[in-house]
Amino acid sequence: MSNKTFVAHRLLMKAVVAAVLASSAVLVHASHHFEIAIARTNTAISQLDNYVFQAASPGRTVIIMDVNSSPRHGATFSPDALYNIHVASDGKFKEGHTFSFQFQDGQVMAYLSDNPNGRVGETGVAIGKGKVGGSVNLKDKIALWTGIIKDPFYGNSSGLGAYSAQLTAGKYDRQVWKSASGTNIFKDQECGAIVLEIPNEMLGKNIKVFMTTALKENGKWNQVQYSANPLLSHIMYFADEAVRVEHDRSRPNSQSVLKNFVSASTARAAGIAQTQAQPFVYGDKVADALIPDVLSYEVGSKAVFSADVRNGRYLDDDAMSAMLTLLIGEPTNQAIDNPKLYTDQFPYVIPSGKK
Repeated sequence: MSNKTFVAHRLLMKAVVAAVLASSAVLVHASHHFEIAIARTNTAISQLDNYVFQAASPGRTVIIMDVNSSPRHGATFSPDALYNIHVASDGKFKEGHTFSFQFQDGQVMAYLSDNPNGRVGETGVAIGKGKVGGSVNLKDKIALWTGIIKDPFYGNSSGLGAYSAQLTAGKYDRQVWKSASGTNIFKDQECGAIVLEIPNEMLGKNIKVFMTTALKENGKWNQVQYSANPLLSHIMYFADEAVRVEHDRSRPNSQSVLKNFVSASTARAAGIAQTQAQPFVYGDKVADALIPDVLSYEVGSKAVFSADVRNGRYLDDDAMSAMLTLLIGEPTNQAIDNPKLYTDQFPYVIPSGKK
């Protein structure tokens, strides 16, 4: 980076920080739950959490896409939507696959494309179909499960709300997580889930995973949701609706501008907490780690999502503490118990109604 470019970058960062300082801070609803306006009015297209980890069966990888925080109010999966799991095996997002799903009358249709970052609405070839709420064997020894599950995500809602107020006021009390007597806002909540178990030979040695949802309007598919890293759009983009819309319409190779917002948010939080001697430098470091927004995973290895190691994401990982640690710049425990709503066998999530 030239000195002129560096100075311009730093000036932009300062402008963004000034704007963030005047904005409201972290939203109380965590993860990707309750996103932009269109997802709030149609929760069936709202993307929630994503997981990538080694399967119980040797030589296989699990990828989970959670959607819809109100799966019993209307359709769990929208019949007008195309849900996509993108799996790239290279850094330029040109090699790999996209798994796409459409839902109609209690049935799910699965498609496979050899383009991990294709046109919005591109599906490739059909690889199987089956009933929602059960397991489906697809082509190429791919296993699929779709249905309503017990939401495995957990978050200290009252602690996050109190921290939000502190951040808005420009202060930070490290006891906020314990003193807030936090409760898990997602306790007893349900959501929809798309679970894939894929043979490793279909994947590269290292993969980059992200999820999108598209809606068809006037005969044209439009991308309306995007997610990968947990909590990114809420903690790092604050309450800026325009930035979250930009994120939801983006792809990994078009997210460079979003680094400025991640860096600014992190620099401000770390600066207020006085955890970093150079908050701007730290903000840039975190932004480089999280953008492009993908879940990177070494196929066949143990998945871990933490502030220090981000290798896929397992259902047991404390994603909120990890992201708060990155944001604040020091080890941060959200101080809430993990309900451990998962199993060690396919489909790994717990279907609703099952004990």
